[in-house]
This record gives sequence, C-alpha cells and structure tokens, in this order.
Amino acid sequence: MKAESQNMLKNPSFKPSQNADRVSENHHTGINRLVKLSLVIEGKVIKYYKHFRLKQSAQRHHEFTLTLAHDTLGSRQTHTLEEANKFLGKRLTAVISYKDIDNSPERTFVGVITGVGFSQEKMSLGNIVLSGYSPTILLDGAPHIQSFGGDQPVNMGIIAEEIIKQGIDKSRFDVRVDANDYSQIIYSCQYDETHYNYLARMAEAYGEQFYYDGEVLHFGKLPPQNKPIKLLYGSNANDIKVELKAVHTKPQFYGYNSSKNEKLTSGATPIQHVGDLAKTAYEHNDKIYKTPALQVAPIKASTHLDVEYSQKSISGSQAVNVFSLSGSTTVPFLHPGCIADVQMRKPDSNETSYFTRIMVTEAVHEIDTIGHYKGSFEAIAADTGFLPKPDFTIPKAEPQIATVISNADPESQGRVQVKFDWQNSEGTHFVRVMSPDAGGTDRVTENRGYVAVPEVGDQVMINFVHSHPDRPFVMGGMFHGGVGLGGGVDNRVKSIQTRSGHRIVFTEDESIIITDKSGNKIHLDTTGSNITITAPETMTLNCKNMNINVTENMTTTVGMNKSNSVGMNIMETAGANIWQNATLDYSLNATNILKVASENYSYEANDIHKNAMEGIEVAATKDYIQNSEQTIHNLSGEKGHNA
Repeated sequence: MKAESQNMLKNPSFKPSQNADRVSENHHTGINRLVKLSLVIEGKVIKYYKHFRLKQSAQRHHEFTLTLAHDTLGSRQTHTLEEANKFLGKRLTAVISYKDIDNSPERTFVGVITGVGFSQEKMSLGNIVLSGYSPTILLDGAPHIQSFGGDQPVNMGIIAEEIIKQGIDKSRFDVRVDANDYSQIIYSCQYDETHYNYLARMAEAYGEQFYYDGEVLHFGKLPPQNKPIKLLYGSNANDIKVELKAVHTKPQFYGYNSSKNEKLTSGATPIQHVGDLAKTAYEHNDKIYKTPALQVAPIKASTHLDVEYSQKSISGSQAVNVFSLSGSTTVPFLHPGCIADVQMRKPDSNETSYFTRIMVTEAVHEIDTIGHYKGSFEAIAADTGFLPKPDFTIPKAEPQIATVISNADPESQGRVQVKFDWQNSEGTHFVRVMSPDAGGTDRVTENRGYVAVPEVGDQVMINFVHSHPDRPFVMGGMFHGGVGLGGGVDNRVKSIQTRSGHRIVFTEDESIIITDKSGNKIHLDTTGSNITITAPETMTLNCKNMNINVTENMTTTVGMNKSNSVGMNIMETAGANIWQNATLDYSLNATNILKVASENYSYEANDIHKNAMEGIEVAATKDYIQNSEQTIHNLSGEKGHNA
C-alpha cells in the first residue's frame, strides 16, 4: 500500500480501495464475521491487543485509542512506561480485515500516536493505552503566521503543498493535492492560526475539499469514487436514521477590486442533488428561507468569477446538510469519502429495493481482542461534489506595524508594498494608503485631496479591511526611536518634511517657516507679525494683475542693477515729495516729455546743456530774466529776433 501511495503522490490520479465486491461475497445474512486487526507501530508488529477504537470524520481529526496488555511490548510495563513512551510520535498502521478468509477485503488506517498512558483497575496488572489522531494533527499543533504571494500570484495548489510539507513528512504519510485552482491568489496570510485551520479555512473559501480518508490526506477535487458498498437494512446495517433539514443554502457574496474601482458580485450558484430525497429537501429550502444573505466574500477577490467560486463553495458545504443518513453497521470498511448504496426491505417481504446512494462523512469502529466488531456511520448524499464544512475558526486580523519596501506601484496608483516584522524575504502585494482626504472630481480627476505616499524604509501602521488578514492597507506612518524627534515639555513644534529636506515648521505662538533644501525660505513671524521671504538666487512673480498696498513705509534695496519694463504706461504718485538720486548718470528718454510744476521748477548743475534738433521755445506769461556773472552770448547761424 505504501509503495502504491508514493506513486500516487507524484500523480494526482487517485485509485480508491475497491472492497464492494468482496464485502458482498463474504456477506451472509445473520452472520457477523469476526474481524482481524493487524497493528504495526513504526515497523514493530503488535501481535496482541485488548481493544481498539477509531473515530473518523471528514470534518475534523480522526481519533483512536489502542489498549494493550501490560506485557504486550515484551517486558512488563508499569506507570513509568519505560518501553511504551518510545512510541510517542510514532506512526501507527492498523489494517482491518475479516478473520480466516482468503482474499478478504481490507481497510487501512494510518495515524500518529500522541498519547501514551498506563491504566490499572483494581486488582489488575494494568493496561498500556496508546492514543492518537490522524496525521492531520501534525498540522494543528500551534498557531503560526506566514504569507503567500505578494511579489507574484499563487494558487491553492502551491499553498497547500507548502503548508502540508511544513507539518507532514510525505515519506511517512500519504498526501494528495489536486486543487481546482479556480483563482489566482494575489496575497494570502496564515494569521495566528494552525496550519490545519488555515488549510480548512482556505479550502472552504476557494472551493476545495480538505479531508483525511484514513490513509490519504486529500486537498482539492474529490477523488474518484469507489464502487458502492452495499448496506442492507436489517442485515449489515441497522438503526437507520434518515433526516431532512431546512438549511439556508443561498448566500450572496460581493467583493471589491480597488485597482479597477469595481464592485464584484455573483449570480445564483445552485447545487445539484441527484437523489430524490436530497433533491426534494434542497428544493423545499427555497420556500422556507426567503431572507437575503448578503455578505462579503471570505477572500480577496479580483474578479466576479472569484466571488462566484467562493459563493458556490459555501453553498455546496451548506447544501449537503439538507439530507443525512446514519446507522450502525457490521461492515468494518467504511471510511470518510466512502460511497455506499443503502437498500431497504420491502414491507412484509424479504425482498430489498434500492433506497439511496450515500457518501460516508463519519465512521466509528470498535474491535475487541476476540475480533467482535461494532460500527456506526453518518453520511450525506453522494452526488453533490461537496463535503460538509470542515471545522475551523476565522481569525480576526488586528493592526500591526510594517516597513515599506517599495513605493514603485506598477499601476501608478500610489500604493506601497510592505513587509511585516514576521516576514523574511517576502512581503505583501501593493496595498492602498489611507489619506485624510482622497478622491476625484470632474475638474480634478486624479489625486484630489491629501497625497503623501510613504517612503521606502518608513515604518507604517497596517489595518485590515473587514479584519481579513488577506486585505491589508496602510493607516499611516509611525515614528520610532531612530527617526522620531519632537514633543518636549510644551509640545510647541509641529512640522511637515519631505525626503529631500523640504520643510514646513509650525511653532506655537511664534512662527511658520517654509524652507527647501536649496535655502529658499518663507518665514511668518507670528510674534512680530512679519513675513520674510528669502531666495538664494532668483525670485520670480508671474500674474495677470498685481496690487501692492503698504500702509506706512516701503524700502527697496538692490545690490547691483534694477530694470523696470512696462508695456504701456507708468504712473507714480506721491502725497508729498519724490527724490531720485544717481551717483553717476541719469538718463531720461521719451518721445515727448512734459514737466509741470504748480509753483516752482528748479534745476542745478555745473554745466547745463540744451540741444534740440530743430527749435527751442521759451515762453513766460510775465518776465523772463537771464542772469550771468559774466557774459550772455546769443548766437545764431542766421539772424536773431527780439520781439
């Protein structure tokens, strides 16, 4: 069996055990055959036992208890368990078959011993009690945190292989991973939960089946079915209980793709029941439960199909509960995932008729030292393609710190990639950053609001949408001892500073200072009510119209040259005096110059020269006086005129 299983690991094509024909051949009404139990513990054959009990389930770990006589292991065992304690953690193989029958059908269970005990009733020599679980318990030892995806998408097959490999040695236990891989998973996190819980949760969310059949741990598609074992009521099956249940089987999931700003929805995802009873019960639910069941999809969905597949998975695991069948049996070969045909006797007749086909979800086996067998089972309809929901808890992700490892968003949406403290080389996918104000309008289609993408190396606080560990987002940055500065007694300084050194500093009751790395500075002196603007090089003001209003004094100082250029008119008005001084030359050029003084007009110079290309006209309403301490010369190229 082990060699066959190892080949199976490389090839997901699974061949179920076929016991149906041999069970029928060896079945005789009224005869309960004795059972042979062959036991091997990590290569050591256990020849004698007192009692064996095995409880198997498709929804949780299988449990077993094996009771041995005190001297079964060779030497007498006491409470110190000198020999028995060596079995702790060992692999147990139990093969069940019929006694004294050639070519008997058989069924194997493989588990791991997790408990070794010694019990001693009054006046007895005591018993060794070995207990344990299916190897799935090795995935359920302690909570852990790790992630998958981030840099590139993964699928459920990749995740399942890695998770199982971390807990189960495939050379000791058989594993079959044949995932549907409906969705590309951008990022997924095992969050403070065991490997088993994570696999069960992800299987339910992504439409995979996850269970142990006693020999093989299955993840993904249901394996091919065995030929149905016949269970005949009143012969090898008794105490049959058939139950139809009213179950809400129509959840409505939705999701959201932030990159495309798209709400994701799914239509109806009905489950097909072939059996008449299960089909009838399922159809009745439409008339019983009419309330809508809108809820967010339990995955980080990217497409409408992601939502649909997840919704169908949850619908399927709920729909199988509309029909169940349980009973006791003398057939020791039933196990989770096993298919059986139930036949019932016709009233007042020994004839039998087909009743329904079932898939076993739970089986309990008890075998005593003689070989007497007692068994029971629970089952669902065999035709839905789903198993009941496995047992798991949903973790609630809480805020935690992370470090930004990239802000080069490939889609240029202002997202960042972060790495949590518990991550090694891996990180998240690109996640959104919360802002005090963010959006767009018809005029500002992008980046309306406050835009500040964290820098690589920044420590940030991460929260999670719907508290889902696969849906992180950045709440904001966090200062730490290496970069934090501020506070103090009065906590008077607040600031905004960019990576290159641009700063805005607010000092309570004193100032607001805006500076850049080159030395440009705007200083708002709130104490003195002053504003100072400083530029190491050039300051340029561009506008359509400019008004400057100064209520008292205005001083302009230029170290070298000053140039004023006006396209049309210049008008300067002074309420009192205007002084203009030049150390050297003063030049005034215009097409026409008009100087008007309401009272006196004076000008002084060592020499005064007046030149006109044509004429000079001097006119006075009253007197015109020319004074010179020496001679006045009137020269003309032609003649002078004195009117």
